Amino acid sequence: MRKSILLGASLLAMSSTSFAIAQAQNAQNQAQNTYQNSCSNIGFAFVSNAPALRATCRKSDNTFNTSTLPLNGISNNNATLSQGSGPSTFQTTCGNIQILVDGPVTTLSAICLNKDQSAQPASLSLNGISNNNGNLRK
Repeated sequence: MRKSILLGASLLAMSSTSFAIAQAQNAQNQAQNTYQNSCSNIGFAFVSNAPALRATCRKSDNTFNTSTLPLNGISNNNATLSQGSGPSTFQTTCGNIQILVDGPVTTLSAICLNKDQSAQPASLSLNGISNNNGNLRK
């Protein structure tokens, strides 16, 4: 009986480990962006009072186009940036908003107010962004 409990616990631990590894690999794959390989001047911008990612991107004819990608559905929940749907609202309670690029990972970074109105650093990974002939796409 004791051996079967230990065996069951070992199988559960191995299964949990495999699941965690698969989730980590899936998250890493989702985080892969490609636009940074052919775009420069990457940063944050307001376009018609809405938050956006802005970059200058190479087109197939080797000319460049300044493109923006709206950052929709992002909110500040107690100094934690989260992705949802609809218009973004984080910009009303966050400042020092920046786009940080580290290899294929792009991060939206800001200083946001929590429920006690204290300023706290917050960030959110922006995933699946590409350059489609000079235009940013998600």
